[in-house]
Amino acid sequence: MSSNKTEQGFVSFVSGGPGPIDLLTLRGKSRIESADVILYDALLDPSFLEIFPECAQILYVGKRAKEHYRTQDEINSLLVHYAHQGKRVVRLKGGDASIFGRLSEEIQTLETNGIPYEVIPGVSSVTTGASDLGISLTVRGLSRQIIILDGHTILEEERSWMGMENFPGTIVILMGSQKTKELAERLIRKGVSPSTPIVLLENAGSTRAVYTVSTLDKTQEEGLEKKTKGPGILYVGEVVRPLLLGENQKIESFSFLPFLSEPLQ
Repeated sequence: MSSNKTEQGFVSFVSGGPGPIDLLTLRGKSRIESADVILYDALLDPSFLEIFPECAQILYVGKRAKEHYRTQDEINSLLVHYAHQGKRVVRLKGGDASIFGRLSEEIQTLETNGIPYEVIPGVSSVTTGASDLGISLTVRGLSRQIIILDGHTILEEERSWMGMENFPGTIVILMGSQKTKELAERLIRKGVSPSTPIVLLENAGSTRAVYTVSTLDKTQEEGLEKKTKGPGILYVGEVVRPLLLGENQKIESFSFLPFLSEPLQ
């Protein structure tokens, strides 16, 4: 997706993937390497520094739960400011920018100010986490649907639970690892079987990825305790049941890439 480029400033929304730089797309890497200004989010690995141009202006604008280095309004203003200077601006976001990345708000700001842009898709933490766990989010005859929920606000918006009753697919909840008891209770109340498996995966894409698996009824009572400070993803559904039979809580991977919530140094 892109708008018509002009000789004025141009903004590239680059989806950086779930953290590891080797999950960044080639197109995204190309835009980063040619940028004049980079505004980057949290949850990126320090190895991204290796491809940031030395002559580029680098600004950390990360937002984590209750830890906002820049407000959304400030980020919008920075995009407009540098684009009006004729800069090639990269807005580097974690995961895929189209999934809970507040992409539409920033695009609207650019369109209001007549600034051309493009959106470069990326690898989502949703699919990365499923790969780490060795599960498929869709299984013929078992799960033909996927719902992705925002754990930050879902408990406050009743309308977001519409259609969840007896949902026959896989439920993925981002940013909900601090509210596992409440989320399990609400899912059960909405008709999801109490015996349905649920898994909390932390640090998707990293060798520090670990998971904790349980069932909704036990989670409603005991919760799922986080083992690390990294981001967590909840997967709920029958596709998770094979993990209940496993005992190994460590997920092997090829690269160690710690997640950050502070500016890259």
